[in-house]
Amino acid sequence: MRYVALLAVLGWLSAQPADVGGDACGYRWYTHLANVLDSTPTFAWVDPSQITNLQLATGLGDDNYIGPISLPFSFVYYWNSYDKLYVGSNGYVTFGRGTTVASGAPPYFNTFPSTAAPNEWIAVYLADLTFTDDNGAPVPNAKLWYGTDGQGRFVITWDSVPYWNSAASGQWSNRNSFQLILDPNDSSITLQYKEIQPGYNSSYSNGNFNVVGMENITGQSGLNIAAAWPVPFSNYAIKIWHPRTFACTSTDVQADWSLTERGEAIFAIKNGPPPTLRAGVLNTGNQTVSNQVRSVLRIQGPGTTTTLVYADTVFHQPPIASGAALVSTYTKPFNTATPATPTSLKTGSYRATHIVNIIGGGDGYAGNNQYQAELVVCDSAASGPTRGRYILRYDDGTWDPQNDGLGGVSFASGMTFVAPQDLIVEAISVDMLYEVSGANNYNLAIWVYDYDPVSGAVGSRRDSIGLDVVDFGNGDSLNSFSGQSGGTFILRRYTLPLTTPIPLNAGSGLAVGFQTLAPANASTIGNYVVSDASIPISRRALEGIAGIWAPARDLESDDYAIGLVARLNATTSTPTRPAPAWDVVLFPNPALGAATLRYELPEAKPLTVRLVDLQGRLLYETTFTPNALSGKLSLPALSAGTYLVAVTYDGWTKTQRLLIP
Repeated sequence: MRYVALLAVLGWLSAQPADVGGDACGYRWYTHLANVLDSTPTFAWVDPSQITNLQLATGLGDDNYIGPISLPFSFVYYWNSYDKLYVGSNGYVTFGRGTTVASGAPPYFNTFPSTAAPNEWIAVYLADLTFTDDNGAPVPNAKLWYGTDGQGRFVITWDSVPYWNSAASGQWSNRNSFQLILDPNDSSITLQYKEIQPGYNSSYSNGNFNVVGMENITGQSGLNIAAAWPVPFSNYAIKIWHPRTFACTSTDVQADWSLTERGEAIFAIKNGPPPTLRAGVLNTGNQTVSNQVRSVLRIQGPGTTTTLVYADTVFHQPPIASGAALVSTYTKPFNTATPATPTSLKTGSYRATHIVNIIGGGDGYAGNNQYQAELVVCDSAASGPTRGRYILRYDDGTWDPQNDGLGGVSFASGMTFVAPQDLIVEAISVDMLYEVSGANNYNLAIWVYDYDPVSGAVGSRRDSIGLDVVDFGNGDSLNSFSGQSGGTFILRRYTLPLTTPIPLNAGSGLAVGFQTLAPANASTIGNYVVSDASIPISRRALEGIAGIWAPARDLESDDYAIGLVARLNATTSTPTRPAPAWDVVLFPNPALGAATLRYELPEAKPLTVRLVDLQGRLLYETTFTPNALSGKLSLPALSAGTYLVAVTYDGWTKTQRLLIP
């Protein structure tokens, strides 16, 4: 037995990664066994308990991914910057887009680099891991944590995650704990392995089931740090240093956005004026593009149907410098009333897909050549309480209790809307699920605010309405479901009139927020505004804490079933007070203890600054009139955590998250 154990150790020593290595672009890695001054890492496990803004990820299972997860900083990976990433159950992260990486035929997982999809990703410990058992139930104690540590680094930890093993009880065996650390100060990447155990599926006979490495956006350059690592091993560290200058070349263009610069949904009124259709092109390579770039917009739908209802093309002329951002404006009208698109164009959501390519070839990576946004065609209702009115909503009108979500429970939720033409908003439309005769149903509150589509600022409250429990039975019934405890749940649509109709000019906006008014000590809640997770997604969801509104954390995955009921405004357009051109920014962010608020104003009017924690407690508030149009304000020192800082100027409020590691 001692002889066999010795062979296992010798096998590990002979097959471990080289102490140092690099790629053609200039990245270098060093293990903790290297002896290179100022480059060799020290294994220093970041325990999740050391992260005060710690988040526990949900939704990971076997061979899937979650995201996007927002980073608290812009992280430079190769020559591109990213503010979000996606995390895979099999021990990896991707930038740009989420994707599932799963084992297949031998060698199961490809080594780096490879131009095959996916690209722009990091395999921390790529193996056939699972967070769920053979029945789909969570594996006990298998967790994924993420957050920022005391040094301002973003840390993702796979904690006690087992291998999938068809021969083991529950089809999982043994545990692995490892982590990825992204440091914004020097763009370095650290991989740490607290413990890697045996227990992988015996069918992986060649052993090539675990891979460590990374590659760039084209898949043409990368680090092949390790493949077929023997197990077990522990207390191992690898640090990957970003190059000061790049030794490689990359030619790549990206479909950066569609319809709006934030990729948000827009509306089109059937038989009304055509919407303005735009898209963004970005040179994400480190080389000037010397050929024409074709930018195509294709609109298909409704829903997931593939009927093509619109297509137009714009050509961008060279040279296009590295990092250049271009805007494609499509001149062919999208007219819902002419044969240019079907005259029977249905009401509903359409997919506006932006496609780019370099004429003559040479684009190094095709995986970022498409971007999809949502275009919603609205028609007036022929019957019912909204007869003759348009309903501006982003959800598809159906709800799947197994896959979709619920809004306005732990904190307030909402959506933003931009008028496609002059409207008069008369009511709010909302779909709510409630338990029949349930003891835990609570009133629903709804608020309506001005909204500036350019800056994303939320303005003054225009109206407050509610839906009381005694009126839950008065809506239009859409569906019914059986609860897990045997109760019956009814999904109804409610049309709730505003106190006073709100004129809304074309291009101006409203924000609508809502919350179930359950008491803080409520153990269960029986009524929920539902949300739709089906494609396409509007990217217009909000979350609200203590009356402060910010983009929702699930912006990329949920649309709440709430909208506007409006009629066309046939009279002279009502003058709208435009939002001021002003800006505020927090720095540093993350901040160690205290941050500074920097502002730029068009006029010397009062500023109100409010700071709250994620429990809604007001920690700081001040109102002052600045002596100059630009300046800064020091915020109070804070303990570690995540906070919201809301700044109100001339009736408009902008909100930013502040991270204190």
